[in-house]
Amino acid sequence: MKKNKKEKKSKGTRSVTNIIVRNFVLKNIFCFAAFLVIYIIIYLFAKINDHVYYVIQDFYFNIIAPVLLNVFEQDTVNFFYEQHYSLYFIFCFYVFIFNCFTCSVSTLINFNKTYKSLEAFTDSESDIASFSKDFSDIEIRLKDIRLDVLESQKQAIEAENKKNDLVMYLAHDLKTPLTSVIGYLTLIDESPELTREQRAKFTGIALDKAYRLEQLITEFFEITRFNINTITLQKNRIDLGLMINQIVDEFYPMLTEKNIKVDIDIPDKILMFADSDKIARVFDNLLKNAVNYSYENTMIRVGARIRQNRVVIKFRNKCDEIPEEKLSRLFEKFYRTDSSRSSGTGGSGLGLAIAKQITELHGGTIKAKSSVDYTDFTVILPYLYAGEITDEQLEF
Repeated sequence: MKKNKKEKKSKGTRSVTNIIVRNFVLKNIFCFAAFLVIYIIIYLFAKINDHVYYVIQDFYFNIIAPVLLNVFEQDTVNFFYEQHYSLYFIFCFYVFIFNCFTCSVSTLINFNKTYKSLEAFTDSESDIASFSKDFSDIEIRLKDIRLDVLESQKQAIEAENKKNDLVMYLAHDLKTPLTSVIGYLTLIDESPELTREQRAKFTGIALDKAYRLEQLITEFFEITRFNINTITLQKNRIDLGLMINQIVDEFYPMLTEKNIKVDIDIPDKILMFADSDKIARVFDNLLKNAVNYSYENTMIRVGARIRQNRVVIKFRNKCDEIPEEKLSRLFEKFYRTDSSRSSGTGGSGLGLAIAKQITELHGGTIKAKSSVDYTDFTVILPYLYAGEITDEQLEF
């Protein structure tokens, strides 16, 4: 990546240099050619037509020579007439020097505009200066960079605001289960007259709140340590069916609480080459999301197939339909479809974002589809080599 950036910068620098050199060379060539054409035309006319020759001679001696005599001697004036072709080249040389000066001034003016335009990168109220026609490409490029910088700043501010809001919400949620845990344990400790049933009930409530507290603390760690770009994969052979069954077993308490069953439809011995810990986290996050938002007394279906030498894993559950505008944002960091944040299912909004980035780190893709009947989360991972998969092949 760094190498590509350097190449882009070098290319941009050469382009500016080409503009300056091209304009300078073209201007001098044009001036020299124009004077040369005029000189040749006058010279040829003077050679062919004696009348033209005498007109030029009279013009020099009657108009130009008297002016020169105020500065030079007669011999010098005559020398100028005899060596007029040398004077022509001397004149062209001075034109060349003048062009050097004007091009330098123009370049400095436009570079000064470039310097002043840098303020517009961080100030939305400032604007890019207007450049001359020769430097219009620089003006266009600066405007593009300014838009990119302002958009990046906007996204950074939005991300920081989302993160700050999330930390505030989680801090508030931490206090709620912690207060409950302390309250019930204090009640058990200070009330020896409680029956066994009451103690068991209060202990169970305190344990549930402690689990919720552990979940929220884990989310805090996710927020502070979430940087998927630093992750390195340690790939090994994975039995997909075995992994999914183990993950489903871990959700038994949550599934039992909502009376949700899981139907696993995965052929035997689908072997993958992936980072087992991280890919398991993808499936864990997707199953957790399905359990949290599924209706009670429903079925979650988890299936897998080989399609075009890719493994297609699908998680389907029955829940409220997700609107299209929210469906496209599901995999954004800190984005949650339920803005009310119930204490039972409220998460950090990182689960699906982490699942997406781990999947992409493996060279795969993840997508979501929702209707009134069901919601699908589909993970597509490389099996042997990447092939094209039709929408029909995703249905099973």
